Amino acid sequence: MAFVRKKIKAFKWPVTIEEPADGGNFDSSTFDITFKRLGRKEFGKLSEKGDLPLLKAIVLDWLGISDEDGAPVPFTIETLTEFADDPYWVRGVLKAYTETFDGAKQGN
Repeated sequence: MAFVRKKIKAFKWPVTIEEPADGGNFDSSTFDITFKRLGRKEFGKLSEKGDLPLLKAIVLDWLGISDEDGAPVPFTIETLTEFADDPYWVRGVLKAYTETFDGAKQGN
């Protein structure tokens, strides 16, 4: 397949959030984020500015996040800003994004 260079590159990717739970364990939850693909220079500059500017640049949308009553939580910059205060959420999102840098997983 030919490589097509797109002006705006976006992709949907699964994210796993691991939060501490009683007994020294972690609870895991998964949802999908639509990420904007950044160039290396832009990613590096935004990384230096902190988590929130980087998240605002790379997160375009999400699916599968709900509140305690089970109602979907729509993507907004305000909600993203709230979630950016949660270190476990931020770690999960940035880990998912940076794992894409490794490319396709190798088979046996």
